[in-house]
Amino acid sequence: MDIVLRAALMYLVVLILLRLSTQRIMRSATPLDMVVIFFFGGMAVPPILGDDRSVTGAILALCTIAGLHTLLSALKRVWPTIGMVTEGNPVVIYSDGRWDQSQMRHRRIDARDVMAEMRQQGITNLDDVQSAIIEHTGAITVVPKRRS
Repeated sequence: MDIVLRAALMYLVVLILLRLSTQRIMRSATPLDMVVIFFFGGMAVPPILGDDRSVTGAILALCTIAGLHTLLSALKRVWPTIGMVTEGNPVVIYSDGRWDQSQMRHRRIDARDVMAEMRQQGITNLDDVQSAIIEHTGAITVVPKRRS
């Protein structure tokens, strides 16, 4: 039972710390983001397992983490606030020719990140962009202007 409690605690601690420290996990993760993720994962294992080096202990810890993850995924469908806390909300950082510097600082995103996403979509000029949005996944969505 001790392993279950330690696994649950470390899952929540790592979730909160990753949520606070890394905003762009999925598609636009940088090597710096990945280092943080790997270190958090590596540092979380010893406190979970302690002196228990058994396969049973490891399986119990993994099942606890998988169960918590599944539970949070189900709960966020019932209570959207849980999704907002664990995953965040989309945020517009560029619209109508203006950057939202406050949101960019808060999300630790700079214009180069948006420009890189624009180029991946074949957009070469910022004048052709209606808006740029940081999705809850951390990905950047660039919405091109509609041509009339």
